[in-house]
Amino acid sequence: MEAQLEETSREQAPDMGRLAELVQRAQQGDLSVLPLLRDALVADPAVWQQYGDLAAQAQEAWLQLLAGTDHLLAESVRLKLGALRHELGAEGASPLEKLLIERIVACWLQTHYADALYAQARGPQSTASVRQELMKRQESSQRRYLAAIKQLALVRKLLRPALSPLQLALGTVSEDAAAPKAPGKRVTAPRLAEVN
Repeated sequence: MEAQLEETSREQAPDMGRLAELVQRAQQGDLSVLPLLRDALVADPAVWQQYGDLAAQAQEAWLQLLAGTDHLLAESVRLKLGALRHELGAEGASPLEKLLIERIVACWLQTHYADALYAQARGPQSTASVRQELMKRQESSQRRYLAAIKQLALVRKLLRPALSPLQLALGTVSEDAAAPKAPGKRVTAPRLAEVN
């Protein structure tokens, strides 16, 4: 088994070296290398999927602003973000839900960063205009955070399977699919007033 792993890593090493060379040439402005770079990326989708994940890059940039050189804080917040993704159900989510979950995670990070900045604003540099600007950032990030949560709830509601007419008629609707009802009672249609 170890021999297979070593052989696989030896086979991948030249590919990564070749990829690094292509990237360096492209970053230096060599446009002729772009078709080769694209072929290398298509051959190894994990590279472009990770490097091209702008949501992850944005979250990492916010995390660097928040933590600076405090690696304990950075790793702790990374773990919190992972737990938040898990709590929101990212593993079994649809592609649209996954996008919204990443937006919620990013907005969670922005909102709490804005909260921390506002809470830490003190001293002579904390003028009324500075505090007002920090409050605007705080309120703006909160609005985006709540909007992302609302959109995820809406998408999940829309993705939920519709109830069949039979389920509605028999009153066999589960409690999480409809408004709660008293146990043992059937849902009946409202009676129309008789017209003389």
